[in-house]
Amino acid sequence: MIGISKLSLGRAEEDAALRVLRTGQLAMGPETQSVETEFSKRFGGADCIAVSNGTVAITLALAAMGVGPGDEVITTAFSFIGTIEPIIQLGAKPVFADVDLSTANIDVDNIEPLITDRTKAILPVHLYGRPVDLAAIRKISRDYRIPVLEDACQAIGSSDANTGEIGGSGTAVFSFYGSKNIACGEGGLVATDDSSIGERVRLLRSHGSIETYRHKIVGYNARMTDLQAAVLRVQLESLDTVTEGRQLNAAYYQESIVNDAILLPPVNNEKSTSCFHQYTIRLSSQAHRNDLQTWASQHEVETRAYYPYSLSGHPVVENLGIGSLCQNADDLSNVVLSIPVRETLTIEEKAKIVEVLSTWEPRD
Repeated sequence: MIGISKLSLGRAEEDAALRVLRTGQLAMGPETQSVETEFSKRFGGADCIAVSNGTVAITLALAAMGVGPGDEVITTAFSFIGTIEPIIQLGAKPVFADVDLSTANIDVDNIEPLITDRTKAILPVHLYGRPVDLAAIRKISRDYRIPVLEDACQAIGSSDANTGEIGGSGTAVFSFYGSKNIACGEGGLVATDDSSIGERVRLLRSHGSIETYRHKIVGYNARMTDLQAAVLRVQLESLDTVTEGRQLNAAYYQESIVNDAILLPPVNNEKSTSCFHQYTIRLSSQAHRNDLQTWASQHEVETRAYYPYSLSGHPVVENLGIGSLCQNADDLSNVVLSIPVRETLTIEEKAKIVEVLSTWEPRD
């Protein structure tokens, strides 16, 4: 089976892990400090705070922005549930904006009508690695004085023509879960150019303290371990190579997959550059999506639906009484299908994927 994800770990990661084990200091220490410094250098001096995972990164960043009980956070209707769990756990309410069908990202035109006097933050997601229209969202942010937190958990290595590399300006969070483009098993990062947010995230990360037993606020236990940090430092060195490999694979698919029943995703252009965390095609119906998924599996190509639900109509959300109708998001949940695009694919594997998709014929 040609898998969707395949974590690439080698001798350098082994050596890094052994280096930490031999020091005896496994908790947050010099490796964590070093990985923060290295991300900061990449992001042009942004304050970078390493944490235990991407979902926690969202929680800490929202809390640092003051999100709490009774507040509202405007976010996309189509993403992984980890985008909205922190909002709900902080006692706030996610307010869902529908998505643009062409990109699957939040439709910027839907944001402003949703703003109320309880709106505390805007939380867009760079889904599949494709950047949202940050310039337009940041204009709304300035006009209404509402902070923006970018869920960039799938977008490490992506960039926007107007704002640069994702993470280099504003406040963004990243995930280094095992399926991400670079990974350390778990792990997350908050990157911000707002010193007040950075300072508060650092406090929240470690029980509300920076000095041992001097607690300024009630915080969380959200620290990255030095084992994670050491592996992540090695992975970070290969980020540009990983990104380029995925982009080349996406370009190959764009040129090679020939099937009128399959809609290919947008290509990179002068406005934005995706890191292609996922290469997500679309079908005309849920039945066709399921049929292609079965066909691909029979021919040893793994595919996955990211995501088979919309957040706005998810049963958990509806049970909480905060669901809403977002038709585009609901429609996408029935027809999206991701295929392997990882940089470790061989020439033979890519050719087989193209053949399998190009020869599929939908059953009516």
